[in-house]
Amino acid sequence: MRAQLSVKGFTGSVLVMKENKVLLRRGYGQADREWNITNTPDTKFELGSLTKQFTATSILLLEEQGKLSTSDHLNKYIPGFPKADSVTLDMLLHHTSGIANYTAFPGFWNIARLSLSKDSMVAIISKVKYDFTPGTKYSYSNSGYFLLGYIIEKITGAPLETYFRNNIFDKIGMHATGINRWDTILPMRAHGYQADKKKITNALFISMEWPFSAGALYSTVEDLYKWDRALYNNSILSEASRKKLFTPAKNDYACGFIIDSLEKHPRIWHNGSIPGFNTHFARFIQDDLCIIVLSNTSIIQNNTLPATDVIADGLAKIVFGLPVETPYEHKEVTIDPLLLDKYVGKYSAGLTIEVIKKDQKLYRHRNGIPDIELKPESATKFFYADDSDRQLEFELDNTGNIVKIWFINNEQRGEMKKL
Repeated sequence: MRAQLSVKGFTGSVLVMKENKVLLRRGYGQADREWNITNTPDTKFELGSLTKQFTATSILLLEEQGKLSTSDHLNKYIPGFPKADSVTLDMLLHHTSGIANYTAFPGFWNIARLSLSKDSMVAIISKVKYDFTPGTKYSYSNSGYFLLGYIIEKITGAPLETYFRNNIFDKIGMHATGINRWDTILPMRAHGYQADKKKITNALFISMEWPFSAGALYSTVEDLYKWDRALYNNSILSEASRKKLFTPAKNDYACGFIIDSLEKHPRIWHNGSIPGFNTHFARFIQDDLCIIVLSNTSIIQNNTLPATDVIADGLAKIVFGLPVETPYEHKEVTIDPLLLDKYVGKYSAGLTIEVIKKDQKLYRHRNGIPDIELKPESATKFFYADDSDRQLEFELDNTGNIVKIWFINNEQRGEMKKL
């Protein structure tokens, strides 16, 4: 974590708990860069899509209370919505409704700053063509979870946060959690930032009306651990509803949770992203391990994964006694140019790359995209010159022949075969 702070620029709070014992509980970097206020385990972060698991839980609670059924069709609650007689609440929960994701709408970020009524937002969502026939495929949709929150408010006649607080937060002591509002003075609130390589800027402003039940909650690592503990028993949901909460449909997606495994350790998890914040909440149920990473600097590693995902996976591997690549500053060294010829060739691990030599330098070559220089940091290890923190490491035998090549990306290494 010190390397993530100093090398990658991570700022946020981290909690690692195993069998209800603290392995790591600490804040890193600044909650407010302008006032030099540091992050702590009590700092409040925007959660983004971690909100969805609370919305899903509320839908299942309302089902227990006899106020709805997940098999109900959308037209029961939003008459006139296109194809609503073909969409069930269960489809909304599992992202199989086909309703297009509003954050992917053309021009969405032009209206994301506007505070609109929920009826207006439902109308905007309803006007966009479905991605596919309801129930036939999976496609992540913030729109679906927005509609679920809209339905919760319609059924209960109260704000969504009131239902969350009365039925979840207050029951398990999550007193540092709520729906974010910009007109509210919120003690210990982290400020959100955007990282573009080494440049840090204030995050893009977005109206909290849009994230709503799909992503508007704030919380702390401590409160989220209380949530983790509650999910092991029936203090919130019945056994039957809890089973439904964790049962995936398509693409390993359950109700606000992803169900998979990491290095053969079963995992229930989700991540979140909202301007200025990335989050990750993972539960390894057979290991009684909970890892929570909340960040107030949006850092996307290699344009593929949020830094919080990479960190959470790395922390889990440390607990499991597995190797982890620790980030470090790469420094170019001078090596014998004659060594370069032996590294030239094609390598594959599903994806094929070619190492070529030009002007006494190595390059990563793939058809259709620009070549990237590979700079030596040792006689056998090269780093990509595009600041992406990717490396190629060649493993040689006693005679100097290549045994294998390692591709290192997002603090993980994978073996590639020479073709």
